[in-house]
Amino acid sequence: MKISEIILLGGLSVFSGSLLWGSLDMPYSTDTTFGPGFIPLNISIALLALVGVVAVRAVLRSKRGFVAPQDTAAHGGDGGENSGVETLGAFMLGGAIVAIAISIYAMSYIGVLIPLGFLLVVLSWQFSGHGLLKSVVISLIVLAAIYLIFSIWLRIPLH
Repeated sequence: MKISEIILLGGLSVFSGSLLWGSLDMPYSTDTTFGPGFIPLNISIALLALVGVVAVRAVLRSKRGFVAPQDTAAHGGDGGENSGVETLGAFMLGGAIVAIAISIYAMSYIGVLIPLGFLLVVLSWQFSGHGLLKSVVISLIVLAAIYLIFSIWLRIPLH
């Protein structure tokens, strides 16, 4: 398992643990609909389960002696070039974690949609390899779907 993957799993574990801790004080449901703790509690549990599955899978692969081709190249003879790529990947991952943390912090002050929109554009543009225009269009479509589902259908305020 790469160091960047371990950092990602650690960051996701901390994020989902803090989300789970914060959602325990919120009511899970009301008499007629979902409560404010419904979504954060379910998302944090699902995220923790996903991190657990990925960690167990990585441990089982290491016990079987499975080595991915990129791992052998990273530790092989021409590792100088690959270590630079891994370092750049670790910095990009750290930047993504910082961007997610800033977005979550900003959501408490200016609502969900604007920080989530900026985060989606940055992640799509920098990590998915999409162009800026395509990233903006994809983010607007995702934001429209989120708005329709949460604000219109479920009547959960997004601000």
